[in-house]
Amino acid sequence: MAKRILAIGGSAFTGRVFSIVASRDSEVELHVVNRGSFPLNLDNVSQYKCDRHDTMRLARVLPSLKFDAIVDFCAYSPGEIRAVQRALDGRFGQYIFFSTASVYSPGDNGVKTEDSPVVSGLADGAVEEYLAGKVRLEEELYEEHLRSGVPYTILRPTFIYGPFNYAPRESYFIEMIARGHNVPIPSDATARFSFVYVVDVANATLRCVGDTRAYNETFNLAAPEHVTYGRLMSDFERCNGGPFLSHEVTVREVEEQNIPLPFPLTDDVLYNGEKIAKTFDFSYTPFAEGMEKTFKVFYSLYTS
Repeated sequence: MAKRILAIGGSAFTGRVFSIVASRDSEVELHVVNRGSFPLNLDNVSQYKCDRHDTMRLARVLPSLKFDAIVDFCAYSPGEIRAVQRALDGRFGQYIFFSTASVYSPGDNGVKTEDSPVVSGLADGAVEEYLAGKVRLEEELYEEHLRSGVPYTILRPTFIYGPFNYAPRESYFIEMIARGHNVPIPSDATARFSFVYVVDVANATLRCVGDTRAYNETFNLAAPEHVTYGRLMSDFERCNGGPFLSHEVTVREVEEQNIPLPFPLTDDVLYNGEKIAKTFDFSYTPFAEGMEKTFKVFYSLYTS
């Protein structure tokens, strides 16, 4: 019997790729609720136009179905999970929430695991609004679990890359390369950072649906490779088939000139994503392979 999934916000970057992957799985019946800004037009996917905050309409617009799981891609503010759960009370068997690996305390440059401490100081405004919202929503999800008994799963992805990424991260460089612009390369950047390929995020999420091993668990989503600016530029050169126009800049020049480089320069941002890989015998896509696929998509877009 197919797993019936309700995705909330599944039409932009991560949600869109999840929807595409799920649509190709004969064992998945996918329903998507969002504001309809990006029509999916996917076979085997039912899309409903509804703002998640209109909970009365949310309860009405969906067919009278029970879902094996709700996958929430776009909860950012306190109260949003509680509202959905109360509106669909009794109609779902698991709640999967997309949080962020940024919830971990930045007190050290070590590799963060699911047991690492999360940020504090939320009450006095010491943490940015987005991050504070994610931390409070994780707490809210646990509170709703205690109320209803419905199991939860929290996913904490690191930097997600891949096709449809609307954040100017890898695409920042690929666009400059494709258009023949002079790419700034920070010569003295020392930071290492973790990535995860968006297709891996989709596959890992599907593994969690209806599986008791994911119930009431938190998982980092992070591939094992530690990437630097040097490694990133080397992969871009390989994907480009040769050197591209570039110039070296120092970290100080980046800061003084406000060059919008998308990744950390001096502080490591590293996460351990082994837990979900071991739980589900899941393998992450090698960075070189995932970035080559990503490069081709964006390069074609910027040269068409």
